[in-house]
Amino acid sequence: LEKEAEHEHDTSVSSVSCKFEGELNHNKLQMWIGKLIQTKANDLYRYKGVLAVKGIVKKFVFQGVHMLFSGGFDTYKQRWKEGEKRECRFVFIGKNLDKKALKDGFMDCKAKDELRFKVGDLVEARCDKWLPGKIAALWDGGNPYRIELEGDHGECWGPIDDENFVRARTVAGKKRKSAE
Repeated sequence: LEKEAEHEHDTSVSSVSCKFEGELNHNKLQMWIGKLIQTKANDLYRYKGVLAVKGIVKKFVFQGVHMLFSGGFDTYKQRWKEGEKRECRFVFIGKNLDKKALKDGFMDCKAKDELRFKVGDLVEARCDKWLPGKIAALWDGGNPYRIELEGDHGECWGPIDDENFVRARTVAGKKRKSAE
């Protein structure tokens, strides 16, 4: 074995990691990861993370190789312990990684401290179509909103706090937020 043997490292291969204290919206994470693997799968050799999801007591664990992604709440029922710092961490290993874009995309999944609506607010929720309803709960099952729909429509969840999923109710051309 030659001690002075020459070898080259591929400088296009690197890793990116990110960590923040707090929680994220796993619906936003799923959408972001979905877009990422559609556009960059060949460059993503390996990625994994352990995440605190707002509204869920179990840890969310994800991993992937190229286009193969799997993620879910810890099957070993590992929960965040009382007093344990809830944080989110990930690492990507790949070729030609855009470190800033990966970190920014991950940080965009962070759960908002304040939501646009509160319990009791009148809204319209996008299910199969826009339906009128009332906010019944915040951060229910990892979703920013649980919405009681009017009539026989039951309830639905607002997976992301934006105008694409939940908007203020419009009555006679005016927006109305509260049932008061």
